[in-house]
Amino acid sequence: MGYQDILLHLSDDPRSAVKTDVALRLAQKFNAHLIGLYTVPPPVVPYYSGEFVPAAFIQQQVDESLAAAAKAQAAFEAATAREGVAAEWIVTEGPPIEAAASAARAVDLVVLGQPDPSPAESPVPSPAVGLLPHDIALSAGRPVLVLPYAGKFPSIGKRVMIAWSGTKEATRAVHDAMPFLKTAEKVTVLSINADKSRGTPGASLARHLARHGVTVELANTVADDISVGEALLSTIADREVDLLVMGAYGHSRLREMVFGGVTETILDAMTVPVLLSN
Repeated sequence: MGYQDILLHLSDDPRSAVKTDVALRLAQKFNAHLIGLYTVPPPVVPYYSGEFVPAAFIQQQVDESLAAAAKAQAAFEAATAREGVAAEWIVTEGPPIEAAASAARAVDLVVLGQPDPSPAESPVPSPAVGLLPHDIALSAGRPVLVLPYAGKFPSIGKRVMIAWSGTKEATRAVHDAMPFLKTAEKVTVLSINADKSRGTPGASLARHLARHGVTVELANTVADDISVGEALLSTIADREVDLLVMGAYGHSRLREMVFGGVTETILDAMTVPVLLSN
């Protein structure tokens, strides 16, 4: 079992080279077909412009977006040719989230970036591409590998941590991540605030993974004074984890946004790549 095709989402941002490098290494590792998807956003009308928007203003945005897409395509095709990776390029126009979700449903793994929490200011507000990791995880039905907005990742999947809660979302994430787990040097199944009266937390999952040839260990911790998400981030740093596997949105996204939740905490403050499934 492996990833046969990987979808890399690209847009006009300075992290494209880092995301492409990661996707190339994953394609080589799993001998996968790599699909580069560039989502050209629709023109944006500034809220302060009133009713009249000059056609030239709209056309300028379209031209700039298509030029950026052509530049990204050239870089992508040069990189895949250099690394000998089988690849293809797709450009879509329209709502980026809908386009990416549609393309994602026909692949094994999606690679995209965490939005920069402090993007450079622009006179024209950008589309809600920053919501992409959340929305793809919820709507695509495929595992999503989210890369932090800062840093480089020479190693992904050597030291994997599974955030194990026993939910269907966590179960889905574990099995979606199986190609990573089978090739990892060490996999840690972490339970936080687990009910130990029912036995050792995560023990049955560990036995299941061991039958698949996964080198696995159990870990448990209690989060009293901090949130579960903060406890996860702390444990990732302590154990030098290079990939976190977790279920996305055990509660509704609206509830997590309003009241806080593990998924929102991780996606806001992630320090290592995270594989999400819902």
